[in-house]
Amino acid sequence: MGHTIRFEWELPEPFLGMMAIDDAALAEDVKRAAVLDWVRTEQISWRAGAELLAMPLREFLTLMAAHKIPAAEYEAGWLDKELEAFKAATSQDTA
Repeated sequence: MGHTIRFEWELPEPFLGMMAIDDAALAEDVKRAAVLDWVRTEQISWRAGAELLAMPLREFLTLMAAHKIPAAEYEAGWLDKELEAFKAATSQDTA
């Protein structure tokens, strides 16, 4: 069984026009932002993020991309190592 979280947030008037049209839409925006941040900081998985937002995983991955959250991260130098391995393998095939 889930647990409902409620909180109040007093936004200054100038921000109201920049944010969502109504309180419900703003609450959804805040919820989406929190879940995306939890995924970005690796506190939860992509699948858990999709589940929390009640959307299919594919749609959630699209949402992640729209917010520039990578679906995969590679350590520095990974691509160079892969290219070298590919060059070595292809040069052996032609020899």
